[in-house]
Amino acid sequence: MKINILGGGPAGLYFAILMKKHDPSHEINVVERDGPNDTFGWGIVFSETTLDNFAQYDRETYAEFMNAGQMRDFVVVRHKDETIHIGGNPIMGVARLRWLQILHKRCRELGVTLRFNTNVTDVSDYLDCDLLVGADGANSLVRKAYEAFLMPSIEIRQNKFIWLGTEQSFDGLTMMFKPAEVGLFISHSYRFSETHSTFIVECPPETWLKAGFEKMSDDETCAYLANVWKEELGGRSLLSNNFVRWLNFPLIKVRQWYHTPQSGANIVLLGDTLHTAHFSIGSGTKLAMEDSIALADCFIRCDTVEAVLPEFQRVRKPVVDRFQAAAVRSLSWLEEVEKYLHLDPVPFTYRLMTRSKRVGFNRLKRADPKFADRYDAWRKAQPQHGPIPDEFLDLFQKKSFAHLATLMPDGTPHVTSVYVDYDGKYILINSARGRVKDKNMEQRRHVAIQIPDPDNTDRYLAIRGPVVEITEEGADAHLDQLARRYLDKDFYPPSMRFPGEVRCIYKIEPKHVTTWNPFG
Repeated sequence: MKINILGGGPAGLYFAILMKKHDPSHEINVVERDGPNDTFGWGIVFSETTLDNFAQYDRETYAEFMNAGQMRDFVVVRHKDETIHIGGNPIMGVARLRWLQILHKRCRELGVTLRFNTNVTDVSDYLDCDLLVGADGANSLVRKAYEAFLMPSIEIRQNKFIWLGTEQSFDGLTMMFKPAEVGLFISHSYRFSETHSTFIVECPPETWLKAGFEKMSDDETCAYLANVWKEELGGRSLLSNNFVRWLNFPLIKVRQWYHTPQSGANIVLLGDTLHTAHFSIGSGTKLAMEDSIALADCFIRCDTVEAVLPEFQRVRKPVVDRFQAAAVRSLSWLEEVEKYLHLDPVPFTYRLMTRSKRVGFNRLKRADPKFADRYDAWRKAQPQHGPIPDEFLDLFQKKSFAHLATLMPDGTPHVTSVYVDYDGKYILINSARGRVKDKNMEQRRHVAIQIPDPDNTDRYLAIRGPVVEITEEGADAHLDQLARRYLDKDFYPPSMRFPGEVRCIYKIEPKHVTTWNPFG
């Protein structure tokens, strides 16, 4: 089979390696715009689990990867001048250029043709093959050429970021939060060699505008940011590699991962061409190379290209969707981080560590029991202002549909979805006379109610207790109040009420309250 790969990043190179290992008779060409020693990043980072995965597929590159990298075991958070280390997070940072060079070397050993300094302007020039792989990055020409079939979407996110380097060393994957006169700055940093670290700076658009970065030269930008982080950098400078550019993160998704025309080359996408994951969870290159593994595995299991490509999307897309969802939660949290800056360092760090919903308290406790104990002690020391924990009161401000369980005359449960409210003492349900739940609560007062977070199904309140009062007084006004929250209307629509309907408020005493929020 002849395979043309446009884009010489980790996804394209690793796929070429795996396919050549599978069948040395494949003719594989990798076409790259830049030179073999050019790179526009500094370092990249991988978890220990990801590295173990690489070891299963090509021991030669894995051995060189491990020799080239810098291992660390900590996530480090700096907030309000306090630095907190969270152990049990083994990662390896490695120079992006060195990573690419290892892949270049392995490709040459296996007989892959590498063509550098080749600027592709027309995809049709490379359709003389059985498979055309689009691995040409976030600004992909291949994806653009076939967008009518592939149906991509690109969402530009609000925060500005810039990718720099420094000679300052960091103990682990480090995030620092720095309020300044012009606004908030966030840094993401990790060591990738014996002498250098990646240093990404992120900030809200308001901070970027107030600082005047649009008018600064490259040197002025680096000097300004080095001054912002002067203490954390130990007075060291911030470095560029001829690529000082502020960017907004593009969230890329593609509905159809491949195109199989009636004749000619089949098309498939990999890596950032296909999907992007925010750098705050450090999974972009991981996902790209694991795309290559998944696609190569499908070629081993399937007989034809036409069978391979839908199988690739079937097995790989759910994995990518989960990581993208976690990455979106992470970047969204950082876009709104200013509402958490008032927190003390320990609860702030806990919120940060659990922001993607992939890590919860139990996982943190296994990784770093001391930090988990510090957070638990802080949580238990917080004063409570009622039977419902303060950190769950937001459920009564959202469009949270509760599940109310009442008892039928024969003792079987009856469950219905209801609007729900809280007055600081009682859970409030608003319903109408004569309905099944009304009769049940009038005659059998003990009920249970579950209130899930509409933004996070893993988070909910579960309450059991008696209905202590049923009253018609104020019920219509209360229903209008609920309409503002649930329907975005000033009044509950008359068309949604039955003729002669009599509303009631049911007050439930929360005798037993259970909270569930394993990821935060």
